[in-house]
Amino acid sequence: MTDDKVEELLTTIKLDKNVKGNDLDQLLGNFIKQASNMVCLFVGADDLPQQLEVIVIRITEAHYVQSMTDADGTKSYSEEGASWSFQDNELDPYIPLLERYLANQNTGSKGGVWSW
Repeated sequence: MTDDKVEELLTTIKLDKNVKGNDLDQLLGNFIKQASNMVCLFVGADDLPQQLEVIVIRITEAHYVQSMTDADGTKSYSEEGASWSFQDNELDPYIPLLERYLANQNTGSKGGVWSW
């Protein structure tokens, strides 16, 4: 993933989570790269497809919330009446979307040869 793409996704995440300043840029950038690697590995891509950027954003945002509550590695966390539940595998909520993406890649006539 290019630095420009990381910056673009970082800007979106900071806007979504109302993060001001640059103190968390390195941490969030690391989360973005990790999420991108997981998604690319799942779909067998060398570079993150544009259609899957939203999944990287959502995984990064979820990981950010988990790490900011010191809940890394836990399934649930509660504090002063608020509680959070986390996935065992960060890709789990997005598996249907990733599978739909893969199915779409295997349909249609792209690159096919027609004869009659």
